Amino acid sequence: MVETHELPEGVDENYENTEARAALLAFQAAPDYEHLAAFLNALREGFLVVDVTGTSSKKKGPRVRTIRSTKGQLVLPIFTSMAELRALAPQARGEEVKGAIMPARAALSLIKADRFVAAEFDKASASLVCLRKFILLALEYDEVTAESLQA
Repeated sequence: MVETHELPEGVDENYENTEARAALLAFQAAPDYEHLAAFLNALREGFLVVDVTGTSSKKKGPRVRTIRSTKGQLVLPIFTSMAELRALAPQARGEEVKGAIMPARAALSLIKADRFVAAEFDKASASLVCLRKFILLALEYDEVTAESLQA
């Protein structure tokens, strides 16, 4: 099931943020500041998906599912498509996988909602963990560059 409140035409349960996905894979293939900057800039555009499987309450509505690091710290799982979220279905313990498709900046800003130390992108396949400080850079309006990351 997909939360589809106020999505523009053409954005549905088959939506994929192809630019963010391509930048993620390029960064994994060549992990350097240039590719990290390109990934962070690509994350700003389009939509991203968050997992809300089994977390809905009548009073508060859907809540984003979180994961924990090996040290017990909060990590925010984010997906570039519903297909990436659905790939986690075997891990959902038989529950129907539910995702909320959100504008990219809104999805990224969830990292500010709690003590998240990082976000993990496309956990079922790419499984890229990106530290909070880099997500906060992606939320700014200035372009992220390799030089600014090195500073």
